[in-house]
Amino acid sequence: MLSVTTERSDFDRAIFDLVPLPMWIYDLDTLRFLAVNKEAIHHYGYSEEEFKQMTIRDIRPQEDIPKLEEAVERTKSRLKKFKKSIFRHQKRDGSIMYVQIKGNTINFNGIQAEIVTATELTELYEKERNLDKAYKELSFSEKRFRSLIENGRDLVAIIDLDGKYKYVAPTSTTVLGMDPEAFVGKSAFEFIYEDDARQVKAQLDKMKVSKSASIGAYRFPDANGDLRWFKTELSNHLNTPLIEGIIANTQEVTAEIKEKIVNDLFTELTLTFAKSISLISSLDQALQRLVLLPKIRVSEIWLVAPDHSELHLVSKSSQQSKFALFHQQTQELTSFKEEDGLAGKVWKEKKVVIWDDLGENKDFLRAEAARAVGLSTGIGLPIMYGDEFLGCIVCFSTSAPENLVETINLLTNVSEKLGPLVKQKVTEEEYRSIFNISSDPLCIIGFDGYIKKCNKAFSQVLGYPTTYLYATPMFELIHPEDRERLEEGFSLLMSGHNTERFSGRFLTSSGDMKWLQWSATVAAESKTLVAVGKDITKQKLAEHALQTAYEQLKTAQKIAKLGYWFRTIDSDVTEWSEEMYKIYECSPSTFIPSLENIKQTLQPKDQHMLEDDPLFHVEPGIIKSFEHEIITLSGKLKWVHQEVRLVTDETGNTIKIEGTIQDITASHQAMDQIKKQNETLCEIAWLQSHSIRAPLTRIMSLIYLSKELDGGGKSTAEIMDLIMDSAKELDAVIAQITVKTNLIHH
Repeated sequence: MLSVTTERSDFDRAIFDLVPLPMWIYDLDTLRFLAVNKEAIHHYGYSEEEFKQMTIRDIRPQEDIPKLEEAVERTKSRLKKFKKSIFRHQKRDGSIMYVQIKGNTINFNGIQAEIVTATELTELYEKERNLDKAYKELSFSEKRFRSLIENGRDLVAIIDLDGKYKYVAPTSTTVLGMDPEAFVGKSAFEFIYEDDARQVKAQLDKMKVSKSASIGAYRFPDANGDLRWFKTELSNHLNTPLIEGIIANTQEVTAEIKEKIVNDLFTELTLTFAKSISLISSLDQALQRLVLLPKIRVSEIWLVAPDHSELHLVSKSSQQSKFALFHQQTQELTSFKEEDGLAGKVWKEKKVVIWDDLGENKDFLRAEAARAVGLSTGIGLPIMYGDEFLGCIVCFSTSAPENLVETINLLTNVSEKLGPLVKQKVTEEEYRSIFNISSDPLCIIGFDGYIKKCNKAFSQVLGYPTTYLYATPMFELIHPEDRERLEEGFSLLMSGHNTERFSGRFLTSSGDMKWLQWSATVAAESKTLVAVGKDITKQKLAEHALQTAYEQLKTAQKIAKLGYWFRTIDSDVTEWSEEMYKIYECSPSTFIPSLENIKQTLQPKDQHMLEDDPLFHVEPGIIKSFEHEIITLSGKLKWVHQEVRLVTDETGNTIKIEGTIQDITASHQAMDQIKKQNETLCEIAWLQSHSIRAPLTRIMSLIYLSKELDGGGKSTAEIMDLIMDSAKELDAVIAQITVKTNLIHH
């Protein structure tokens, strides 16, 4: 039983937290959680404090608790350190997942406990469940069943009780590369890997008295002689006419088995890295595990120097003292340039490199030592973190490459996963060494609010000497308006809650303000926060300027009643600016600007503009302007002015159409008013030039008749009556002009 005490360092706790799988420690008697890592908190949805108030029963479905309690009792009494089991777990949101549990009993602060690692297998279980459902459906349809046999990926065969093939489906050609005729009449045990034959035979013997049996994973060669993993379901049809045998439905599980082997090995390596403080000790223990793999005699790890000038041999291990001579004879070769030796070749190509006949290989700089101890094959595997080459694993074997296929595949899969672990350890050591040369502000803050340690960048950005910073509460350096918010963020971190990055204004020694963005993690055992800052003052000033410009643009659009819109060429919905919704007297919650909805806001005579292809009305690179009426959601008619253009990509293909709409209702109404006034003025002019002239001419003629012609035969009374009639007619015309003049002014 392992022993864990409270003397574990903060660094150990950090490693526990950084393991990329959910882990926890629980009391075997009370079942209460004693410790959980960050991945468990993230994966299950509970906070650390919530976990510590719970037992492991709380993350299991109610119906699975009896099974859990039985497993715990077995754990208390088992002799082996490690166990593996499959359980259903329940997250905080109620969702169910399938997990593989790997546990190890430990003594945790004097308490009999178990440390547990959980690997989620939900996707695999769902896949198997879906396949099971498919098989059940196939039993109801002979046609579908035959199609599956002939065209599927499963191997279907009929065998007798001795394992002799009576029928093999055509899928053997697809899956194994071997025709059905290669099997018929032969025993399955002529093909099954000899180490697995016993378990297969045991299940086949059950068919003498059973209707069905399941054969777990076993190995079977394909046409190339490569061993593949399969599992088989046996169904007894010895008494079924036309079959008279045992139906063997076989499914390949090579990928799953290999993944399990890799995951198991990777889990062991992960625990090794978690328990070790330094990078070198982690790598030493990892290599000790690798040399236990079949046919691996010697293993090494080479890491790139910080300046990327060469590779350094940082760890080595050998299976027996005989093979330790290999390193003793090559002590002077502890570094390689890129492309030098096997390790340098891996660095150059950044892929798996295999060299055989090492003793005669001129490129292998340690050929003589390899020949002396009988090493014939070298396997170089890159350790990558994303696209970054960190180093490589080099393994040596006395076997030929063709006999190392399975081992090479296993090492390849492990090396692909090892990168993040090595990167983490390298980063930790680099962090310890470059703390004070970082260009970003770094500091360690105590739970009491005082800075315990900070780097030069932190001091420089604020302009204070470290003596002042260490003697001043952290929050006194923060702008008063941001102080309460940042104090709350730090308090949440100290209480174990995960928080997003937070930023705030800090006061410099010169009285200026600096915007600093922070990320932090808690070291609970030492009651400190490790915080990494970034000066984002320029970014904040730019954001403020951009926001100001945006607000000014919105104000300008509001004043001008100008809206903006765009629509990708293959979309039905148009994106509208805020002013667009105001022009149409609606809101995003009441109106979706789809083509059909926008069409309904147009007069019937204008709807063709949306029904036609935009290319019919607008040419790329040319702005099209036009005016038309719209009907708002309140039923109001408005006149708008549109300017539209097509936007193309670099190849000339149209990708979107965009435009502006301006409410010109007021100006349009003003133009209508002017037009009406002009018409009225024309009428007044006509009245002045025609209607006034007739009565005025008669009056002037009557006056001339009376004055110059002595009445022309008419009496003065008659002339005055005629003048009065013409005057009344003139007065009516003047009144008509007055009415029209008043209409102009109103």
